[in-house]
Amino acid sequence: MFFTAIVLVLIIGKSNAITDILSSCGYMDSGSVLEVSCEVRSEWRFSEFRQWTLSQSRPAIHLNIACKGGQLVLTHPINARNLTELRIRDCLKIEGMFANFEERDLGNDATEDLRDTNMTLRVLEITNSSYLYNTTNVLQHSDWLQRLYGCVTFFPRGLRVLKQSKTSFEGDFPGFQDLPVGNDCDYNDLEVYEKSVFQSKYAFLSEESENEIFYFLRSGKFKNLRIANFSNANLHFVPTHFTEYNWFRRFESIEIIDLSYNRIKEIPYLRRPNRGGVKIILHHNNISKITMTLIDKLKQLNGMLVDFSKNTFFCTCENDQERILRFVKNKIEKNWAKPYRFLANETCSFPSTLQGMTFKSLDAKLLCPEISEYPNMTFKSLDAKLLCPEISEYPNISFIILIVLAVVALICIVIMFRREIRMLSYTRLGIRLWRQRRSATIRLKEYDAFISYSTLDESWVLGTLCKRLEKLRLCLHHKHFVLGACISDNIIESVERSRHTIIVLSENFLQSEWCLLEFRKAFHQTLLERKRHLIVILMNNVKIDTLEPEMKHFLRTHTYLKLNDFLFWDRLIYAVSDAKFQSSKKREHSGKENSLSVDKMEVDPLKSDSVVTVDYSN
Repeated sequence: MFFTAIVLVLIIGKSNAITDILSSCGYMDSGSVLEVSCEVRSEWRFSEFRQWTLSQSRPAIHLNIACKGGQLVLTHPINARNLTELRIRDCLKIEGMFANFEERDLGNDATEDLRDTNMTLRVLEITNSSYLYNTTNVLQHSDWLQRLYGCVTFFPRGLRVLKQSKTSFEGDFPGFQDLPVGNDCDYNDLEVYEKSVFQSKYAFLSEESENEIFYFLRSGKFKNLRIANFSNANLHFVPTHFTEYNWFRRFESIEIIDLSYNRIKEIPYLRRPNRGGVKIILHHNNISKITMTLIDKLKQLNGMLVDFSKNTFFCTCENDQERILRFVKNKIEKNWAKPYRFLANETCSFPSTLQGMTFKSLDAKLLCPEISEYPNMTFKSLDAKLLCPEISEYPNISFIILIVLAVVALICIVIMFRREIRMLSYTRLGIRLWRQRRSATIRLKEYDAFISYSTLDESWVLGTLCKRLEKLRLCLHHKHFVLGACISDNIIESVERSRHTIIVLSENFLQSEWCLLEFRKAFHQTLLERKRHLIVILMNNVKIDTLEPEMKHFLRTHTYLKLNDFLFWDRLIYAVSDAKFQSSKKREHSGKENSLSVDKMEVDPLKSDSVVTVDYSN
């Protein structure tokens, strides 16, 4: 009998922490299985539930967690004494798996203890939930995961069922391609693996889902895997783990590979497994044409069914049309073709004249009405002039139209990406395009840039930033501040003697009063000179909404550089210099002609709609 909302602590008599964790849980005890159901309304830590299971003697515990606005901390390993099934639903930003590892579980002694623990979990299902992901945190603990599981993975060994439906990542998730590849993970007990209905903040992106699926498949052993369900996961192609040579040796027991409701456009060359009964489901993808190439692929897969029904098929005139019609109308009396009898009832979606017609009702005249005028000719003898004689009357018109369209397209591309072209031609080739004459009154300053940063960020500034800008004249604290002088005077003089001030805006920067003084002086210099004197580099860990009002106002009214922009270095170099890799002698000579001054730079350093950049025009 199931008693809801019964407080487990009255039975187990544990600490206050466990009382808080289990106070919203109910249970049903059948003697052999203890069914525990919990509603998470605040913070719920799996590690404390693990401690509670140590006092239980049931041979099996099933835990069901439903989040009602609370925070779930699902620590490693997801294992507790006699816990055999764990089901989670409606939990947003699950911590502990991919971010915010609990330090209490990360010690060397604890790691060895946990590795020796018998991992009893056999079923793990996570539905309509998201994981909080932190790249730095995961990379830092990859060695610990290796020691814990024997490989870099996030899911327990010994699972028979692993299902993730309607799941996603929150945070700076870049995919799993940066994780180290360790030894193969032992998932030989796994029978069902599902990663379906993937959710993303950006509907047009699929890399997140693909990366997770491919990482899991590439680093595991799956001797007993029967069902792999990747439906509605935004995949653009069949995972290569099922197309590579001898793939079936890693998946000896595979029966169903469900790839329905994805964006797969074509069926790749698949290698026939060493046994029959394998089915690949490709319902509701973007497979649009049945060609002889596709038929030849399927012919080689005797004993393996590729179900690509319920796709949007184009019914058009093709070479070998008669053989294609025989195949889709089930007139090929071969054993390999019999499993594809479902095609006879599939319908055409294009062209409109054939829309809704079934394949079994088609014939060559419907698909290629032009050939009715040439009843004695075969498909091989037809050409474009016979099918479309009007083309031969104007042989050059199509070619001229293509040339005009290509020229127009090229002009549009140049106009749309003119800033990108200017910047890349300058930073990569050293060529300055469309350069305006500089005013003779522009005064060259002693330094190209004064770099303002926190000493806690010194390793990145000196080891990376300064090396990238080594051809420029940089003003740095430890080199150019006058010893014995007031720090504020040093800051004011350094800003005034430099054409630009580069602010390395990080969390460490915001904690330093002297750094904030440097920002205010540079901002004042920007207003005084009426140009973009101040360059702000926004580090990845800074949130604009948490800044002080003056700094927030600057970032909202001016553009800035983001460190994670893939053209970051091009934008920065273009903004603070006037030529790439100039020698000091050439710089001195060109200084008289003001060729190094960017005080009157006439273009934005690649201002675009998709990224936030710096504007240095007046």
